[in-house]
Amino acid sequence: MEDHDMTRSGRILIILFCAVVTTAFGNSVFASGRDPIESANDDYTSGKFEEAKVKYLQIVQDHRYTPELFYNLGNAWFKLGDYGHAILNYNRALILNRNFLEAQANLRTTLKIVGNNTSPTIRHEVEAYADYFAAIISVGLWTVIFIFAFRWLIRKPTPRFLWIVASIAITVATSGIVLSVWVGKGAKDPSRGIVVESAADLKYGPAVSARSIESLRIGDSIKLILQRGEWTFCKASTGTVGWILTQRVESLIP
Repeated sequence: MEDHDMTRSGRILIILFCAVVTTAFGNSVFASGRDPIESANDDYTSGKFEEAKVKYLQIVQDHRYTPELFYNLGNAWFKLGDYGHAILNYNRALILNRNFLEAQANLRTTLKIVGNNTSPTIRHEVEAYADYFAAIISVGLWTVIFIFAFRWLIRKPTPRFLWIVASIAITVATSGIVLSVWVGKGAKDPSRGIVVESAADLKYGPAVSARSIESLRIGDSIKLILQRGEWTFCKASTGTVGWILTQRVESLIP
């Protein structure tokens, strides 16, 4: 009888021990499972900008992209005095939400600080609507197809207003095609890059000793063409092509 009681007591102790371990482990997992974005935001609010930056970058590496994430990361870079990466991330925020007013304001401010006051070109303004061109082309073409199919089915003279609609649809579709070819994927083009460091010179060849062609400023947009080690062959917004140190530029699409 006593042996049975001891066995039962032993089982109770084991169960209690397992419960304590499970509770402790569960609390640890719960604590470590805190949303990293909240943790990064808390660091930023506390003035721990380097810690916040590192945590935001980790979230970017996990591909958890949001306009707020890039905006906050841009602010962290700004507080650390790295205006190039601040501009880069404000641009990334605006790719996801072009109506993000805070990101627009901070981008303008930071560009002024680095002395890059170039006004957006018409092409840059049009690029903001690049995502809509495919839909515009599709609507125009399907409208024309529908009208001609309707004309073929009824085998009667087509009302004049339908020909007017067809003409407008053809014009819209053609315009969409032209604009799509002109701007490509716009800001979402994977070959788009941003100059993030000063003293960024385009050179005739991939060497420090090569002669400079054009000086670029922090925040300038370029097209990345080819990377060869420490150098990247690219095209500036002015149309000039040349080589630039890879560390001085970064792809707009992470």
